[in-house]
Amino acid sequence: MQATTASGDEGKSAENMKWNAEELGIVEKPNGPAAAALIGAGLGVLFLGLFTTLSEVSTGLHDWLSFEDRVGPLSGKTTMAVVLWLVAWALVSVPLWRRNLSYVAVTGATVVLVVLGLIGTFPKFFQLFA
Repeated sequence: MQATTASGDEGKSAENMKWNAEELGIVEKPNGPAAAALIGAGLGVLFLGLFTTLSEVSTGLHDWLSFEDRVGPLSGKTTMAVVLWLVAWALVSVPLWRRNLSYVAVTGATVVLVVLGLIGTFPKFFQLFA
């Protein structure tokens, strides 16, 4: 491993040393799996918001989502949101596995999905459809 300094003086100051990524053996890995996890999480929140709102719209869905009688439809909303989150994460992971995406775009998409999902969970919103 050979170090070079910004000023050309060999080994004088540790603060001025610049290491070449190749010399250090640093290999950049694609961020697609991390992007898929973030987008999948955003989709999971969106699914929860959709189930919450659609449960108010449809009595049939409301009744179907009552997986546990003591809990009511919340048990089905959360269970189905988690199942769909895992499915979405797996499906999004496949095309993004070896890709590099813009962190800004991934973060922006995730924030939009989370905000839309959270809106769907607010009573003032979903009660508009009751």
